[in-house]
Amino acid sequence: MFTKIFNPEKIGDIRPNQLITSFDPGAILEAVKDSVTVLDTSYWQDTGTPIYDSRLASYFNVNHFRPPKTSYGNDLPVLSFPNYHICPNAKCTRLFDIRISFNIDIYNRQGPTCPDCGFRSYPARFVIVCKDGHLDDFPWRWWVHRGNTSCTKKMKLYSTGETSTLAEMWVECECRAKRSMAGATDRTDFREKGYECTGRHPHKPNSKNDKCKCKELFPSQRGATNVYFSVTRSAISIPPWTNPLYLLLDEHWIRLYDYERDFGKAGIDKIYENHFTAYSREEFDKAIENRKRKIKEYIEIKEMEYTAFTHHADPTYKKDVKYFKANEDPVPAYLEKYFSRIIKIERLREILVLQGFTRIDPPEPEADDLKTIVRLNTKKPDSWLPGVEIHGEGIFIEFNRATIKKWLENSVANRISGYYKDIYNRYTAERGWDNVKERNGEYVLIHTFAHLIIKEMSLQSGYSSTAIRERIYSSPSMYGVLFHTGSSDKEGSLGGLVELGETSKFRKLIKAAIENALLCTTDPECANSPIDSDTLNGSACHSCCMISETACENGNRLLDRSLIVPLDGKSDLSFFKDLVNELCSINL
Repeated sequence: MFTKIFNPEKIGDIRPNQLITSFDPGAILEAVKDSVTVLDTSYWQDTGTPIYDSRLASYFNVNHFRPPKTSYGNDLPVLSFPNYHICPNAKCTRLFDIRISFNIDIYNRQGPTCPDCGFRSYPARFVIVCKDGHLDDFPWRWWVHRGNTSCTKKMKLYSTGETSTLAEMWVECECRAKRSMAGATDRTDFREKGYECTGRHPHKPNSKNDKCKCKELFPSQRGATNVYFSVTRSAISIPPWTNPLYLLLDEHWIRLYDYERDFGKAGIDKIYENHFTAYSREEFDKAIENRKRKIKEYIEIKEMEYTAFTHHADPTYKKDVKYFKANEDPVPAYLEKYFSRIIKIERLREILVLQGFTRIDPPEPEADDLKTIVRLNTKKPDSWLPGVEIHGEGIFIEFNRATIKKWLENSVANRISGYYKDIYNRYTAERGWDNVKERNGEYVLIHTFAHLIIKEMSLQSGYSSTAIRERIYSSPSMYGVLFHTGSSDKEGSLGGLVELGETSKFRKLIKAAIENALLCTTDPECANSPIDSDTLNGSACHSCCMISETACENGNRLLDRSLIVPLDGKSDLSFFKDLVNELCSINL
């Protein structure tokens, strides 16, 4: 018999995976009775079992990763945000700051309540954001008084009409100042009247506000997508890093580091005698050597994974199948021109880590230095970041390098590839992203192909489209994409994804993906779209190419189906032009 435990301090539920991808520290979460923000990791009192991955730990310069604690309540500390709330009582309509005369007992029982009439209130829907990651309440007093003021009298917010347009919403102060909300989301008014960013981080309530120099502020609704973008990095668990010796070494790494610092080689000898005698000294020393290698660029982790996929039959990768197991069938003759390998990953583990977040602009997936990122706290010596384990399955597809190079020799494809490279360099330079990787036509080709396949996989595999994620491998030495299940809780390893890698089913999959790419419901507008310097997309929209942002590693940027299939006026760009004729029996 199960007993349901009631916790009056519990205000809502989120899954562990959501904490890393959607509702992380700094994000605004809609709870049962209020909207809140999850506090920084320095405020977390308890966590789940530590997760070890020496490659990611080396890259982030931390010791390990921790998932959130999961129980009946008190797992994650949160704070009510926005602070300003509105009373729904038509006779009151008070606009008030919940921090004034806050009563935690009343809040736990009833939620936010009006200090005047006691009605249960709701959070204001407007906030103000800057590109440096700061977030604060909408400046209600500044707005209604049309500038800075010392007035502290009561305010109210009400509507004068039957619609919910901003022009019919009014803010009124007891001092008789009054102003419509029309133009409240226009950042021009804030810039021209000199409103300055407060430098506030609501997820760090005990920290002083930063001195922000950002001049561009963005008034927004609290649920807008550009208010928060999580910055995550992940690694696929592969041998030898999944070897029990390496996992044991990760657990004792801090102690080994201290012993070596204090006692030199004698300290290492002591650690070996106490904990590692089950392994030879040669294996132990080799593991330490590998563990000490500093990973400076994220692309290094992907290169290790790419090698594991393409050499999965080697003894090094075959002897440890707890987290990584793969097999491969020959590529069908009709696909040899386009793909070198189609590898079924029957067992796979991904470690997904939250580094911090950005606001306004989504982050670049492989940039090693994002200036606008708000990083989470990593205290020494036991430094850590939030992370989760994702167990599932996947399919890895390696493109034929010779065919891609030949395709890029085409003058039209080469010109478009160079144009994508140029606009992406300008895009990253404007945002101050350093050490970003090249993004040319080859990347756009692989990325768009991945999206088209994911949309079709969700229809044929049994997984939802949000549960299938892409992982792009694009560089002078890598030409591939991994499709893998991306949920750590409800959907893990149903088996449906690996089955699609079988020869008979893969033909059906790629045929359907290509047919759907030939025609979009928004054509001819979508097909004739020029490459946009803001979205970095060509012939691509939500109807044909875009997928859930949690499934895409590049924020639905750098997509163009004209590089995949022949479109009207762009047939020379198509990489799969001959395959369209063969599979779909369409001569173009």
